Amino acid sequence: MKKISLTTMCLVALAAALVFFSTTASAMDDGHDMDASDKIGELFHESMQNGYMLSYYLMDLRNQGDDMAADQSSGDHASHGEKQMDKPHHIMVYIMDKDHEPVTEAKVGFMIKNDAGETQKIMAMYMSKGFGITADMKAKGVYEIAVKAVVDDVTLMDRFSHEMK
Repeated sequence: MKKISLTTMCLVALAAALVFFSTTASAMDDGHDMDASDKIGELFHESMQNGYMLSYYLMDLRNQGDDMAADQSSGDHASHGEKQMDKPHHIMVYIMDKDHEPVTEAKVGFMIKNDAGETQKIMAMYMSKGFGITADMKAKGVYEIAVKAVVDDVTLMDRFSHEMK
């Protein structure tokens, strides 16, 4: 029974996130250049790789509070707190090419390792002019994040640390 409810809760949370991000994506798709205010989450890392600029934004979905509760209230799981999400952290990477144009087609993968050595390998999907994942970074500590992006025939590799407090 517990396994079924956990799976159902994850599906409801994923559906709520997809609804949120699809409405955000359609609202942002009016053909203007993106600045920091158009990006999802809070900037937590930037780097240059082979002439491409990678900007990383992090959002804790547990902090969405009323929005997430309202999205979940349409199902049977309105009583589940958002703090119980398995993967409550949404990470977006926005890639700009050498001409400062957003990259809209790429294969992007993340590998995230926590202090205990536990590793998450996650393929990103394109959304809101960037590439996004959900991950579990609930435990406080330093996370090693490695990203591989294949843009046309160019492979970009990036590695950095981020502390969750």
